[in-house]
Amino acid sequence: MSGMSTLVGRELKWEQPSSSKQIYELLYFNSSVCTLHLESSFNSRASAVNEEGRWLFDRKGFWQRESFIYDANGEEIARYKANTWRQGGTLVLPNGRTYIVKSNFWSTQFFVTTYDEQPLISITKIGGVFHYSGWVEIHSLAKNLPELPWLVPFAWYLVMLQFRDSAAAAAAT
Repeated sequence: MSGMSTLVGRELKWEQPSSSKQIYELLYFNSSVCTLHLESSFNSRASAVNEEGRWLFDRKGFWQRESFIYDANGEEIARYKANTWRQGGTLVLPNGRTYIVKSNFWSTQFFVTTYDEQPLISITKIGGVFHYSGWVEIHSLAKNLPELPWLVPFAWYLVMLQFRDSAAAAAAT
């Protein structure tokens, strides 16, 4: 395998190998092709690594939440603004390219699309109590995107933050 673009149309699955660690692996035929590591339950920092590089993700804000994507040198390469009243938000790159992120009501499906809603990444059958997992499809339209190597783990990062937020809200009631 050489790069995320070679995984277009393949059967992929995000899986959490150990419930005691917030490390997730993107598996292709039981081989890890990418990892996402959330630092702790007390902050939203995470790192993603695959053969194409390393990226850092972090979320800031309480009412107006934004997530930032940084390259290995710490340079901001994209920004995600959550829509508080809907399931999802907007991902904006410095070149002006914009993607839409959304999930269904039950948070069992998650999608990254172009601004005109053409599918790029779908994550379905999301679930788990002790070990989170979800099936991933990288759609053909995403094949040549230069941001694809970090976009796939960032989508899973957003899924995990959504689960974390839901659990915190449930615990507060």
